[in-house]
Amino acid sequence: MDAKVLQGFKKDFSIVKSKGFIESHRTHNTGIGKTFEDAIGIVENNSSLADYQGILEIKSKRDLSKSMLTLFTKSPSNPKGANSYLRENYGHPDKNNMKILHTTISATKFNTFFSKIGFKLETDEKTEKIFILVKDLTTDKIIDKSIYYTFADLKKIIETKCEHIAFINADTKVENGKELFYFKEATLLKDLTFQKFIQFVKEGLIVYDIRMGGIWYRSK
Repeated sequence: MDAKVLQGFKKDFSIVKSKGFIESHRTHNTGIGKTFEDAIGIVENNSSLADYQGILEIKSKRDLSKSMLTLFTKSPSNPKGANSYLRENYGHPDKNNMKILHTTISATKFNTFFSKIGFKLETDEKTEKIFILVKDLTTDKIIDKSIYYTFADLKKIIETKCEHIAFINADTKVENGKELFYFKEATLLKDLTFQKFIQFVKEGLIVYDIRMGGIWYRSK
């Protein structure tokens, strides 16, 4: 990792830390990431590069929170419109009859979604794809193996956006109905390679988290 970028981040983080508690710039869970990025001078954008100088990706989390951390957001490579395909075919109607699909999928075992459907990740080194397998739990048979990520799509994201990550931990409190953050420490997670990413997926350390339909919030 570039030493100048790292030193620059350390300096900028120290300045933010010295400010103490900062009022959230956005409500709900995404407020922590937005607040820190604003404080450090990062302009919100949809760039495929890492947040800080195109080198260092920023991830923020409330202290003691047990929620998962989003590594990146990307819909499957296949089929076209994969997110809509998943929700329409395997979503469960809510009280307003809107189909929702909220589930976490790992490579270690099939999960259970409303007692009917099971999902599991399967890495295929030969075809260079990570499949999202769908099983009918009543028949114990795979009913769909058409949904997948290509290694090429995932490798591009890892190498351009997730190789080096600054993990920010923050204390939080509420005053006058508003949440405030104290960004107290930063941990550098560096040198994530695509090979390590694939291994972590196989071990269940990295999972696929779907949140489609309804109202939901995720930590950055």
